[in-house]
Amino acid sequence: MKFLACFGDSLIQGFPFGNKYSWVAEVERQSKIKVINYGLCGDCCDDIFERLSYSLLPEYVRHVLFLGGANDLLQLRPQKVILEDLEKVCVWCGKKNLQLCIVLPLISSDVRFNVHLEALKEKIAEGFAHKVFLLDLQEAIGLTQDKRKKAYIDGLHPTAETYKAMGAYAAPILEKWIEE
Repeated sequence: MKFLACFGDSLIQGFPFGNKYSWVAEVERQSKIKVINYGLCGDCCDDIFERLSYSLLPEYVRHVLFLGGANDLLQLRPQKVILEDLEKVCVWCGKKNLQLCIVLPLISSDVRFNVHLEALKEKIAEGFAHKVFLLDLQEAIGLTQDKRKKAYIDGLHPTAETYKAMGAYAAPILEKWIEE
């Protein structure tokens, strides 16, 4: 069995439904991956990295998934600082000989906020594609504004159906990544 430690904010935790209904729990249901969910609502990338760096990961965990950024933008943290936090995650995982997957920011149903999310997504893709595995779940949520409106409860947090779709989409991708 392969293990995946998932660190992030409410989108890892599965807000508002809880860990059992998160997309990473769906990954576990649809794959041979055992997921350990370290998601916590409201966390910014620095909080998530701190939790990661202080966690006593079991020795058998060799793969880490990291999702963050939207809360940082909502808290008006500069993009440069977010990218520096992600670099710290990369360095830390490298020192621990852990394989890292960064989940790209999800585009919301808020057109104005999406300007910031899309810019961050682009910078992460540019800066980290050659360093870590990047996972883009946007296709599972929807690429059009209409689909995104239906996919979210409040513009940012997925519906239960969307969490399932995200997990179903991600499961084979993550399984292949872990196998390699």
